[in-house]
Amino acid sequence: MVLGVILVGLGQATRFGMSAWGLETRLADNASALERMDRILRLLIEQASPPISTDDKPFDGQEHRLSFKTLLPDEPQSEPVRHAQVALGVDDHHRLVLRWQIRANATLLGQAPKEQQIVLAEGIERIDLAYRQNAADGGKWSKTWTDGALPGLVQIHFVLANGHHRWPDMQVPTMLDANGSF
Repeated sequence: MVLGVILVGLGQATRFGMSAWGLETRLADNASALERMDRILRLLIEQASPPISTDDKPFDGQEHRLSFKTLLPDEPQSEPVRHAQVALGVDDHHRLVLRWQIRANATLLGQAPKEQQIVLAEGIERIDLAYRQNAADGGKWSKTWTDGALPGLVQIHFVLANGHHRWPDMQVPTMLDANGSF
């Protein structure tokens, strides 16, 4: 009987240990996904392209979605710098989706590259975006951005589908000037 009680206790302890290990693995995976998403969004927004002419409006910031021209990160098999039109928003399945299409710097001889997308996060109800003017222009915050120039800062507030807000807000500066340099 004593041996039976000891075996039951060991079984319970083992089950608890396995459950705790599984929870820790899921939390670590979530933190890793959040860090990856943070790096991707920061890199793309920081390298948003400024307008080339007065008619060019490369940055369209709405309250819950964002579209802008930017430089994509280099890949070993690609050209050193690839310009793209990027869009960020939440789809009907509560997924934070990043869409992009490569933009040629010359006249295309063939078909334009197809639009691609990646899911950055799941379980997102919406994103609330805010845009800040550069300090020299007054430094005011706005829920939309239709100005011809780039905003000084972009703030992203994540609202999770379960109603809780557990992710920190992101504030990302745009860093390129009108000449395309930092």
